[in-house]
Amino acid sequence: MSILPADDLNFDVLLLVVEHVFMPPKLRQSDPGEQIEREINVALCDNLRKAAQDFLQDIPPSQHPLWMHMMKMIDLARRAAEVPFEEAELRRVFSYMAIGGMSI
Repeated sequence: MSILPADDLNFDVLLLVVEHVFMPPKLRQSDPGEQIEREINVALCDNLRKAAQDFLQDIPPSQHPLWMHMMKMIDLARRAAEVPFEEAELRRVFSYMAIGGMSI
């Protein structure tokens, strides 16, 4: 099972994702840079989305709507990780996250 799509596989990003998920937190010796940080965050969101999609198969159908809301939030987090939101768009996203406010 690949953590990242084959065409997006970058060893440095993969290593940082594995360290982030499985290793105890440690202080970085240097800033990896905004682009690498963005790639790590996008990769983490992609992995979380894949796991959520796989988990959807194992929950009762009555729970699917709630789980779909969670997956939509993961998608929004991924989008924000890839390209930060402008202020107006961020306000709109937060309003969607209110209870009952997010449509699928």
